[in-house]
Amino acid sequence: MVSILITAGPTREYLDDVRFLSNGSSGRMGCALAAAAAAAGHLVTLVLGPVEVTPPPNVRVVPVVSALEMQAAANEAFAHADVCIAAAAVADWRPAERAQGKPARQAGETTLRLIPNPDIVAGLAAVRG
Repeated sequence: MVSILITAGPTREYLDDVRFLSNGSSGRMGCALAAAAAAAGHLVTLVLGPVEVTPPPNVRVVPVVSALEMQAAANEAFAHADVCIAAAAVADWRPAERAQGKPARQAGETTLRLIPNPDIVAGLAAVRG
C-alpha cells in the first residue's frame, strides 16, 4: 500500500468578506484520481479546495480555502506520503490586504495590490529534493 497525497480544486483568495479571486476548477480530476487510488488499495489524503463535487469515499479529505491553507495542509500530509499528485488549481496571487466586511462601491477607479502565493509543488519538491 502506498500513501498518496492529492491536491485538488481551486483556491480562493478573499479581497473582503464576500469577494474573492479564484478560477473555474471543479476538482473533478483530483477527486477521480483519489477515487482510483483508493480503489487500488492505497491510502489517500485529498487536500481539497472549495468545490461542489462530492469527494470519493475511503479517502481522508482535508478541506481548505486559500493557497496558504492548501500549502500548510499539503506540507503536513506530505510528511507521511510516498507520492504527491498536484492536481489543484492554486491561485498565483492573493490580495496584499483583506478588507473587513463588504466595502461600499465607490465612484472611479480603484487599485488592487496583489502579492504572489507560494509555489506549493516547488516547496514539496525541495523537501525531498
